[in-house]
Amino acid sequence: MSDHEKALARLTRKCRYMRHALKHAGAPPARVRQPGFAALARIIVEQQVSVAAGAAIWNKFETGVGGTVAPAAVLAFDEEGLRPFGLSRPKARYIRALAEEIAAGRLDLDAIEAMEDAAAIEALTAVKGIGRWTAEIYLMFALGRMDLWPALDLALAEGTMRLMALEARPGPKELDEIGQRWAPHRSTAALVIWRYYSHTRTKPQA
Repeated sequence: MSDHEKALARLTRKCRYMRHALKHAGAPPARVRQPGFAALARIIVEQQVSVAAGAAIWNKFETGVGGTVAPAAVLAFDEEGLRPFGLSRPKARYIRALAEEIAAGRLDLDAIEAMEDAAAIEALTAVKGIGRWTAEIYLMFALGRMDLWPALDLALAEGTMRLMALEARPGPKELDEIGQRWAPHRSTAALVIWRYYSHTRTKPQA
């Protein structure tokens, strides 16, 4: 069994909320991306947009920079030159800043892989435009870290509210506290809740 499958099995055994979510929405697949600049740039593209919108923007951006998203390809354009590829002005600025940090050797994504979660998040969030959510999603999906809980994610908060029948959507601090119940498998728990949220968004809650 993969680490993701083991985590699903343990969460199912231990938590009635996880059992309910899995029963009604099914098991989520593990989401794995190749680590590196392109993965991190794509997460920046996906900030605060739907999955479909993020995919469409990414395809346009990838094509615009020549089919390979790498620091050198991005730095061939200034901020305004990236805008026709579907990026908002802030996202063009952030992705270009990320490319500059990597090209200058100030950010080493290979070194990030060897760091503990807290140190990796600190190193990533030192780059302009990368906040806690972006760093946590990168660690979850590109590095396969198993105990991340992106408490700033609105879909995760909404899904948790629905799953646990809370009176209101929890804020980040409360969501952080709720997530402790699923440690050390919080990444998998987040995947379960995101899937449950997607499943219940247009359907009556069970």
